[in-house]
Amino acid sequence: MPHLLISGGTRGIGRATAGLFAGHGYKVSSLSRLGRPDDALEGVDYYACDVKDPESVSQAVSYAINKNGAVDVLISNAGIAHSGLAQDMSYSDYRDIIDTNFGGLFNLTNAVIPNMVSQKSGVILAVSSMWGQTGASCEALYSASKGAVDSYIKALAKELGPSGIRVNAVSPGAIETDMMSCFSEEDKRVISEDTPEGRLGSPEEVAEVLYFLQSDKASFITGQIVGVNGGYLI
Repeated sequence: MPHLLISGGTRGIGRATAGLFAGHGYKVSSLSRLGRPDDALEGVDYYACDVKDPESVSQAVSYAINKNGAVDVLISNAGIAHSGLAQDMSYSDYRDIIDTNFGGLFNLTNAVIPNMVSQKSGVILAVSSMWGQTGASCEALYSASKGAVDSYIKALAKELGPSGIRVNAVSPGAIETDMMSCFSEEDKRVISEDTPEGRLGSPEEVAEVLYFLQSDKASFITGQIVGVNGGYLI
């Protein structure tokens, strides 16, 4: 059975993705600060890990590989957001957002790429954001971190393609997750009205795109930032 390693697999998009892959018979390893949650999914192994810390990532990945074998699919999903005026953001905010959203991807890929190159196969996916493509008012740091994710994914695709490794990202729009909890119902209504589909997306819809992108059906797709935003960026 193939082995999926996913960060942030305990909530929202990550939880939906971990459950989907486990349901398809994948061995699933989830990395998160919490480790194993109270509502753990059947068929998912959980490991405590701070994706900002390369040593924590290296240790957790080693545990996962010892249990489930070499990583066939990596999904870098862990991310945080912090809303507010750019001028009010602190250096601590900057470090936390960049080191989690982009640094987490960097640390995770560094941990799995050598073995993927050695076996001449593998899939690397990242969960980005439409704000990384267009930018968002009062989300400047978050937008910047996701823009870095997008650029890194494209560069890795060029670098790793000759080794048989495909690299892509999904770029969700407004998805009904904990990250939307800071928005009022009125805010959500306005966002829905600005979305051609007329609603917020679900974590499960993003998970299905991730599953497709790692499958053989997407064998000629690499270096792409795939929008899952209900048409928001048309």
